[in-house]
Amino acid sequence: MHSPSNILETALWTMMGTLALLWTIPCGAVADWGQTQGISFRKTFLVCLFLSPLAGLVFVRIARGARGNPVLAQTALRS
Repeated sequence: MHSPSNILETALWTMMGTLALLWTIPCGAVADWGQTQGISFRKTFLVCLFLSPLAGLVFVRIARGARGNPVLAQTALRS
């Protein structure tokens, strides 16, 4: 049969996998939002992954504000 240590090890690996998914899915969502704002997906995803998804949201907000309005930038380039 299965020893208690094998059952415990399986439970720990399952829990770690679940926590990894619960961490990376919000990171991907924030990185996707950052990409629509004009920031690199990889850069935003790494900030979220190593810090937190909340830190990634703050990063996108700050970086979006620093980039300015893309419509005005395109208008300035055309004239």
